Amino acid sequence: MKRFVMRVLLFVLPLFVILCASEYILRQVPNPYKYKYDWMQENADSVETLVIGSSHAFYGIRPEFLDGNAFNLANVSQTWMQDLFLLKYWSDRYKKLKTVICPVSYFSFFDCAMDDAGERYRCRYYRIYMDCDLYNSLRDRLEVSDIVTAREKMSKFFRKESADFDRLAWGMAYELSKKDMVAWNDTAEVVATVARHTAENDYYVDYNYSSLKGIADFCRSHNIRLVLVTTPCWHSYCERLKKAQLEKMYGLMQSLQEEYGLQYFNCLEDSNFSADDYYDFDHLSDVGAEKFTKMLNDALKME
Repeated sequence: MKRFVMRVLLFVLPLFVILCASEYILRQVPNPYKYKYDWMQENADSVETLVIGSSHAFYGIRPEFLDGNAFNLANVSQTWMQDLFLLKYWSDRYKKLKTVICPVSYFSFFDCAMDDAGERYRCRYYRIYMDCDLYNSLRDRLEVSDIVTAREKMSKFFRKESADFDRLAWGMAYELSKKDMVAWNDTAEVVATVARHTAENDYYVDYNYSSLKGIADFCRSHNIRLVLVTTPCWHSYCERLKKAQLEKMYGLMQSLQEEYGLQYFNCLEDSNFSADDYYDFDHLSDVGAEKFTKMLNDALKME
């Protein structure tokens, strides 16, 4: 029996060492979650404007073009539930926070929670790097629990890829020079994008509406101005949006505005943006993000 146990240990121990080493390496790969958390830990008391939300804000709103000390706390596929958690996390540290900018997209009220979606793997990033107690399972605590993403990150580590976000945590990956012109001119691509953003039903609407109200309540109780924005999208995307979903979105926005007196800048079909301002059909390029952020900053000063 003792010999059997020793053999098992000799087999398991190297695997355990490999897993621990892999976990350590994966956590050394630059990622926006850890960067944003560390930045807020040091600067929450001096930040004046926070940008929250999904990829439309992560890639579309550049803090360097906003007045004052601004920072981008948005992330790809980030939901209002996670936004609310992050806002509350540093609530006892805010001394100068005056404005929170939050995107409202065609899909925002209808999106399923991230832990129910195909991007479930992102939940662990909030647990590991942002101290988010919304996710507490074992798979949410280990990078190696997802082989696919672990392999991709390991590849980045050995290629020594630099971070794809700037010092204020705006996502830099959508540079105009990297735009896929084949996909841009493919009608099937825009149809697929719209289909991905169109909900089959209103199952998640109440949940998401409640989360956004939670953000509004938090801002109101802390005397913070909450600004809602719908970022520009290319006309071929806008033309294919489902009318019923769009009307539902605008109806909910009107209810929120009436209840909280919120500022809402709807730039969904803004004709001031040309093809070069977009990286794809619903995301701004680096050029478009600069243009949009400057427009938003001017609008905020006028209010």
